[in-house]
Amino acid sequence: MSVSKPLNDLQAYAEQFIQDHKIPAISVAIWKDNRLTTAAAGCLNQDTGGVATTESIFQIGSITKVMTTSLVMQLVDEGKVDLDRPVKHYLQDFMIADAEATRTITVRHLLCHISGIAGDYFPDDSGQQGNLIARYVDRCSLLPLVHPVGEMWSYSNAAFAIAGRLVEVVRGISWYQAMQDYLYAPLGMDQAIVDPKDMIRFSTAAGHIYEGNNTDSWIVPKQPFLTMGQAPAGTTPAMTAENLIRFARAHMENGFNQQEQSWLSTGSIADMQKSQMELPKASQISAKHTGLGWGITEFDNPPLRVLSHGGGTNGFLSMLQLIPEQNAAFSVLINGFRPSAIEALTGELLGALADIKLQQPEPSSQKPIAELKQIAGVYESFDTLITVTATADKLQATIVYKIDPLPPLDLDLRHVEEGCFAPYTKEGNRCPNVVFVKPDKNGVPQYIFNGGRLSRRL
Repeated sequence: MSVSKPLNDLQAYAEQFIQDHKIPAISVAIWKDNRLTTAAAGCLNQDTGGVATTESIFQIGSITKVMTTSLVMQLVDEGKVDLDRPVKHYLQDFMIADAEATRTITVRHLLCHISGIAGDYFPDDSGQQGNLIARYVDRCSLLPLVHPVGEMWSYSNAAFAIAGRLVEVVRGISWYQAMQDYLYAPLGMDQAIVDPKDMIRFSTAAGHIYEGNNTDSWIVPKQPFLTMGQAPAGTTPAMTAENLIRFARAHMENGFNQQEQSWLSTGSIADMQKSQMELPKASQISAKHTGLGWGITEFDNPPLRVLSHGGGTNGFLSMLQLIPEQNAAFSVLINGFRPSAIEALTGELLGALADIKLQQPEPSSQKPIAELKQIAGVYESFDTLITVTATADKLQATIVYKIDPLPPLDLDLRHVEEGCFAPYTKEGNRCPNVVFVKPDKNGVPQYIFNGGRLSRRL
């Protein structure tokens, strides 16, 4: 826990935080009581130097998905898109490997991660020319379904690349231009870029990843961006923490920008913040739902509703959280891929803003060995390979990350409640809960829900 409290002295807090968590740099902004506070600290690029300031831009990753959703909802406002029409009505060339799913996946399915499309597909398109978003959507023709359309929730990057392409086709301009003309400009986000060529105009952070399995040593990755065709899902946009707050305020203030001009209808703002599906129960202190673009968390004690989206790219992590009923929000950007740091930062800032404790209760129950053996098995997605083993009265898991630049992780799984387990590292540190779901007639789960993804039992 950092020594300085964020609401007392945000700059001191930021400076202390990067030391405590050994990350290169941080930028943070808080909106509370109609007042903006910003801070930044650390090194933008360990290879070249440069001090992070509040004017520096960082990649925001998947927070972009809420922006792409906003562009689609503007088209809904204009009567040009119906959320419940099939995607193929707007994109005639849209295709995935499942023919029936290709015909039935709707725009709504894309925007709330219930399409079933395997989402973590990151082909190397560096050096390629032309419309890489369109090219990416063409490549989706080989992607399988993770689950039946509309029946479950599994995070899908590919779905938002498809949504971005829909914006291009219906709007008649590139997604990049739509972001600039319909989002950045009307919201006054003049310290935000969507095209990497514009980086040279700003003080820009570089991402940092672990040097192999050494979590104490950082290197700048050779490839600064993930698949460019995934731009609408979050691989290219970068901005200041303050510009993220401008975006957040429009979503808390009924779709009006800071000049009190309507940017998005109040109906679309409300629809984006409305639950479309409840996620598997992975927390004992809150329930999670998917909205359109937004994630929705409902806390029990005290009662509190939080809208959020995080992001992770090649060496960056980010978080944007809003408390609409309090007109409060915070944004954080870090240029070191250390998930424990962004989790701690999010917890401390939300705790300070909402006076809420995010600590999960410790597991107290155990499962019989017969039930543990039913859970044991190998589960896989495009993103991870998870091997679960049962020995005596203990369940263990090994996670191999196939995309994220993280070393393999060995975990003890301690039973919390039906299907839900708390993972602990060898050092005794607790990770976010995992949930085993969709048991067959024999009680054998067919999926593990981990980090928002469904990994299917092999």
